[in-house]
Amino acid sequence: MTTKDHDDLTARLTAIADGPAPPPRIDAGRSVAEGATRLRRRRLAVVGAVAVATAAVITVTTLLAPAGGSAVPAPPVGSTVSPSPSASPSATPTPTGFDPLTTEVHFGWLPDWAGGERGIGYETGYHGIHAEARGTGENAPRILLSQYPVGEQPPMTTGGSPLTKVDAEPIDGRTAYWVVPQGGSGSSEPTLRWLTASGRWAEITGYGGKPGDVTEEVLHKAAGDVRFGHWNVPLPVRFTGLPEAFKATDVQLSVPDTDGVGAWSLWVMFQLDGKNVSVNMRPNGPHATFTGTDGSPYTDPNPPLVAVQNGVEVSIASGAGTPATLEQLGGLPWMLAHTTALGPDPGSWTTDVIR
Repeated sequence: MTTKDHDDLTARLTAIADGPAPPPRIDAGRSVAEGATRLRRRRLAVVGAVAVATAAVITVTTLLAPAGGSAVPAPPVGSTVSPSPSASPSATPTPTGFDPLTTEVHFGWLPDWAGGERGIGYETGYHGIHAEARGTGENAPRILLSQYPVGEQPPMTTGGSPLTKVDAEPIDGRTAYWVVPQGGSGSSEPTLRWLTASGRWAEITGYGGKPGDVTEEVLHKAAGDVRFGHWNVPLPVRFTGLPEAFKATDVQLSVPDTDGVGAWSLWVMFQLDGKNVSVNMRPNGPHATFTGTDGSPYTDPNPPLVAVQNGVEVSIASGAGTPATLEQLGGLPWMLAHTTALGPDPGSWTTDVIR
């Protein structure tokens, strides 16, 4: 990690820990902004990983409450509304809590490198709601899918620079166009927008990979098989007994993990008393670390509380200051005691996440 990278990491972690959540929508010429968000969140997740090398790991044995239904970490194929997607058609208990991660978009066809249903992650927060298909390895190919709010027109600028529309083949008989830099004939990150049956605009963008992984042909074919609706995404965690003041503002389930090492990672940001509390999870095992210019591991000045539950590494942090309400309850240990990891196997995950 260079000095610039180290300074950037410190600044981003501080901003996340101490600042309020940004507004719910950004300029959607998203190639630069989305990349920055993922870098920020990946590095936040790494804080918990690095802390393993600098703090004792607490091993917690927990008796799991029954899950709200065995489930796969993606909405069921062919469904338009599914409050509790299940891995089997058998009846499941009615959830008593709620799921902070929902999606309005669901991939259908994807190229082979995406790995099918188990290679799709979801995110909700200040960037809106989107799904991401991600490959594996260095510079893994990715396809990002989102839908604009009702009545919102996609912006024709990115980072202050104007964009140009290039007509595309219609999707389901409706208008579609490519977005390219003004004066350019194409982009290394092709972006396709199209009008959906509901009258809302959808957008699909490709990143990374080898030549041929995310071509315009690949994106157009994927867009033509996208489904729209409302789904709760099963997560590997259950929170119990949290006061109503705890608000889950941002949730990201990455499949595979953004560092390219783990099968998945989960990041949940709560807001409380104007401060942020983050919960990160990943299967227990090897993970990426960052080093300073002297080659030593990066050490967070405000290290998280790290534990291992049911084969899952759990990292809870509150940045530079613990919210007063949480401090009164017992601080990060109290939050850990009310956080239950459900295991690394997606079959044990639930949509009954916050009770």
